[in-house]
Amino acid sequence: MVDLHSHILPYIDDGAESMEEAVLMADIAAKNGINHILASSHGNYYPYTMEEYRKYFRNLQSEINSRGIPVKLYPGMEIFMDDQAISLLEEGELLTINNTNYLLIEFPFDEKQEKVCRHIANFKKRKYNIVLAHPERYIFIQKDPELAYYLEEKGCILQVNQGSILGEFGEKCRKTALRMMNDGIVKVIATDAHDTRYRSPSVRRLMHFLKENYSPVEIRLWLSENPSRILKGYPAIGLYDRKEEEYGYEKS
Repeated sequence: MVDLHSHILPYIDDGAESMEEAVLMADIAAKNGINHILASSHGNYYPYTMEEYRKYFRNLQSEINSRGIPVKLYPGMEIFMDDQAISLLEEGELLTINNTNYLLIEFPFDEKQEKVCRHIANFKKRKYNIVLAHPERYIFIQKDPELAYYLEEKGCILQVNQGSILGEFGEKCRKTALRMMNDGIVKVIATDAHDTRYRSPSVRRLMHFLKENYSPVEIRLWLSENPSRILKGYPAIGLYDRKEEEYGYEKS
């Protein structure tokens, strides 16, 4: 499996607080079948430098390797959408997902809808593909779920958090996540892991829930195939696309 959203790097944001905790997060992930992790630290929300990011990225991967943990890290950042985000990205102060044209972005939880659409349109004009982190958690989505459908139609990849599915962020968040999943507009599920206890990379409970409620095709798309495609810079695909490919029928 591929985790496309994890705050596994130590010291630089509200994720892992030490190298030891980061290594333990990687070990938990591996024992849960996750072998590829995007180290998506908050990009422009905490005061660290690109040099610090790269140093801790190298050090953590080296430590993971030395302990024989089968996890590979990939560079990237969760970019907070404000008026400086585009200029910081173009100045090389923020990272895309694994050096592709995909961006993992987040908004203030109570952002105005018109500002959301404007920011996304600005990035699309610059030929970036958007992975929208945890849309189900935003108040502006919960108040008007149709906005999520509009953004998906405009090409945004919607990434839902496992904690939302499991009800860890409240019932409204859970219902919003499940509605989007059931309607086929979610392309990726990720852990958004921050630690080893409260927001862990363990996906055991998630997998139990998914296996009871969704097909193997859907689970593979959300947790493996689409995250992998995005890491490589390839287009993400929907459930219908995969069914066409597997079962050999065409849209009428």
